[in-house]
Amino acid sequence: MTSGGRYNLDRPVLTEIPVASVCPAFQSETWIDIALLASALFLQRFAFGKSAITFNMVAAGLIIAHQFASGRLLVQYDRLLWFLALGLAVTSSLLLNFDSRMLYSYSVFLAMYSLFTFSRPSTPDLYKSTLRGFQCLILILSSLGIVQFAAQFVIDGRQIILFFRLVPEFLLARDAQLGSNTIIPITQGSSLIKSNGVFLAEPSTMSQIAALGILIEVLEFRRPRYLFLLALGLLMSYSGTGITMLLVVLPLTALVDSRAQVPALLVAFFALTLIETGLIDLSAFTSRVDEFENTQASGFARFISSFWMTGEYLHIASPLALLCGNGPATMKYFNPHGFYLASGGTWFKVLYEYGLIGAFTFTCFLVSCFQRSRCPKPLILALFYDYLFTGDALLSMPLLTIMGVLCTLSGSQPRHVGIDEASHHRSSLVPGSSSKSRPSPRDRTYVVGCD
Repeated sequence: MTSGGRYNLDRPVLTEIPVASVCPAFQSETWIDIALLASALFLQRFAFGKSAITFNMVAAGLIIAHQFASGRLLVQYDRLLWFLALGLAVTSSLLLNFDSRMLYSYSVFLAMYSLFTFSRPSTPDLYKSTLRGFQCLILILSSLGIVQFAAQFVIDGRQIILFFRLVPEFLLARDAQLGSNTIIPITQGSSLIKSNGVFLAEPSTMSQIAALGILIEVLEFRRPRYLFLLALGLLMSYSGTGITMLLVVLPLTALVDSRAQVPALLVAFFALTLIETGLIDLSAFTSRVDEFENTQASGFARFISSFWMTGEYLHIASPLALLCGNGPATMKYFNPHGFYLASGGTWFKVLYEYGLIGAFTFTCFLVSCFQRSRCPKPLILALFYDYLFTGDALLSMPLLTIMGVLCTLSGSQPRHVGIDEASHHRSSLVPGSSSKSRPSPRDRTYVVGCD
């Protein structure tokens, strides 16, 4: 495929040429992935005034729209069919509970998840180059987080997070818009602020992103300097979210891949060394262990409250609401009878707003998108752990962008096939721009297909 998105039939068969020298388009596709990931990581704190529209949403939408219009993206039929079923379930929930305040959430939901239907031909080397780019971005954020924490001993940490007032205030999204808490002391009354990598919405996001970087490094690259910096960036966030992710996924990774055992032990040894030497305050982590039992703590709200809310909801929901939901953006109006800090997770939000029918079609849609993913299975598990259990991420554009780039955008490997076979095989795909992706009839020997 050329950089313009056309299939060039004059080029020799792909299998006869090294991937690195096939064409500049492969390199440009990697840069597109990196641009999407960079927008998710570095633009999530910026918004247009008081609106809920962040720079990340606009940047990702423009990039995907340009790629689709230029014919570089394909729509998978199985994903599209499940997306249409999901759209029908979501629309039914909206119409049965119609309120004009639901329209924004309804539109954003469909727009965001339509991105999962897109795919493009890729190769293992291409995908690995995307992972390398993602690792570089995470390394930059981890390094910023380390410098940010150390700089607090000299200057006010709040000024760092606020970019020293150099960024106009109307461009910085407030915590209420992001649904997050950006400035958090490491312990109550402390003058030190948890690191958020400056650009991330909150310290727990820094923790989650660093944990993803550690998993990718353990699975694919195993570079000690990256592991050390990523582990230190995670610890500087003083958040347990990324640590719980590693505790769940890292042992499984070591069990299924023997090559990951030594890097995983190296990360654990490095973290324990920092704690033993006193460079990391262990009490900042251990003091939060009881948050899972404290009904007014964030740990309970993030991981436990969804189950309590589900139990209450099943007792009061009408049959129609249980099947079809209460409508988009209505979970925030659910008022639990119990006296606990409620913060419904992604899975409860889907159940409450779109009902059992919506939850079923949504699950089938995600399965169809992720079932043939190039993403390593432990990394998919970590992403879904983050997505489902660490908070309401149903409309989190940064996380959805990362999941899309790493798990759904890179399709199956290009191959050469005869023209008759190619025309039959491409019937499972809808080209983003048929005028630019249709092969020329002048050469009927080989075309680029999708395996």
